Amino acid sequence: MGVSEKTRKILWIQAGGFCAICRKQVITPGTESDDPSVFGEEAHIVARSEGGPRAGGLAEDSINHHSNLILLCSKDHKRVDDQPNHFTVERLRRIKSEHEAWVRSMEDADKERLRLVPDPEFPQPKVLKLITRGNPLWNMLKESIAFEYALPDGLCDDDEDLIIEFMDLLTDFLDISGELVSVRENREAEKTLQRYISRLAEREFLVGAFIRRMLLTGGSAQAPTPWPILRVEVQPTALVEIANKDGTPYFPRES
Repeated sequence: MGVSEKTRKILWIQAGGFCAICRKQVITPGTESDDPSVFGEEAHIVARSEGGPRAGGLAEDSINHHSNLILLCSKDHKRVDDQPNHFTVERLRRIKSEHEAWVRSMEDADKERLRLVPDPEFPQPKVLKLITRGNPLWNMLKESIAFEYALPDGLCDDDEDLIIEFMDLLTDFLDISGELVSVRENREAEKTLQRYISRLAEREFLVGAFIRRMLLTGGSAQAPTPWPILRVEVQPTALVEIANKDGTPYFPRES
């Protein structure tokens, strides 16, 4: 009886798809016209046949058990079979054990890695909200932890300088928004934003923004941390389309 499909899956998963000796992934990248090439081989630690290398000392029903198999690339499988005095049963079992521990450590490290993921409780925005006043943009800033932006291409120097100045202001305000507690301080911030929005409108630019609700996961935190990201874009008025919240334009452009 050969190696079962279940046993084969267990072996490949425990090995992480890497050769236990060289620890290279035992699959090549595919191409546009061909599938990836697999060169991983399931090698027996105690040989399957009586005349094979490392034969004997194991019950028949354990020969094809995943504990007696080690995943190797074709090159290392050849080495193992050609050098039985070096690759003894004890050595291969130690290699297998250490390799599977290495795979588990990579999985644990991956769990500890910090990453941002979409918050499933909030739909991700598909369109930008048109910003015509300083107050709503300031409220979005105060609610956010991070900031990202987009500028149009082909700007003249004066327009680009103004837009960059505006984006730098948003970055500065994001850093200090939590420190402004009085009504007067908040109102002054709103007015400053309003002045920039008006200056951009005079040059025929519109400001759009939305908040992406994300979660910071991993690390030592017991639970994901809300991580709202404010995105702001400045675009020429002639290129802006008015759309509903699903992204469908109210007035589609003629092709």
